[in-house]
Amino acid sequence: MAGYLLSKVFSYFIFFYNNKARLTGNSPDCREHALLNHVLQTAERGNAESVLRAIVNFTSHTWLPILGEEKGSILDAAVQGFNPKVALEIGTYCGYSAIRIASKMTKPGSKLISVEMNSENCAIARAIIEHAGLSSKVTVFKGTLNKVVDELEILLSKTKAPQFDFIFMDHFKNCYLPDFLLLKKKNVLRKGTGIVADSIGFPEAQDYSKYLKEHPEELKTEEYKSDVKFLNWLPCKMTVSTYEPEGDDALICELIELVVWISK
Repeated sequence: MAGYLLSKVFSYFIFFYNNKARLTGNSPDCREHALLNHVLQTAERGNAESVLRAIVNFTSHTWLPILGEEKGSILDAAVQGFNPKVALEIGTYCGYSAIRIASKMTKPGSKLISVEMNSENCAIARAIIEHAGLSSKVTVFKGTLNKVVDELEILLSKTKAPQFDFIFMDHFKNCYLPDFLLLKKKNVLRKGTGIVADSIGFPEAQDYSKYLKEHPEELKTEEYKSDVKFLNWLPCKMTVSTYEPEGDDALICELIELVVWISK
């Protein structure tokens, strides 16, 4: 058992204490490609639950930065609670959380847009999402949010939903606050949009965590504590926030909702 735990810890440090992983979000040992092969070989095609189980099974011996079951259940509950028709994920990685989100989006014509900066991860995520039978429901964009936000606005207009109902952030933690502020500036958040952020306890997420504490009326937030599997000493928290714009931001949201209602 001790050897097994040590191998998991070693797997973690290989991933995060490597320049390639820290700069690109992609491991130096190609474990993402090994994950794809494992999913294609062991998961039932078209069965999202089977794909999720295959991914979790793979992480039993090779550490991957995915939510896992504990935090995944928090995400599931948030998606079901906000019941979005159009959702945005920032940080696709290999598609685990995208599959969880899309599987819980039950409204007719619902759509998840996911953004991933690494081209290898994009290709792997698309293949895994397709194997899960969700490629018609999930669109993966390659790039960072600030580079693809204009494309997202165009795609939003095609869905006849100019604002996102739900946001999930699980990418570089120091980008949480600037990306939230960018979405706010672009007026693609509506009153009541749900915003879930992972790993808020990490130092890189301090700016976003501070913003949540300083703006409790704008972002009504609940915090959930959890552990990184096999690495229980690492601080790990998830936040689930409801966006309640104030002042001019609230007026803009109301005007956009009115225009959408009139156009129906």
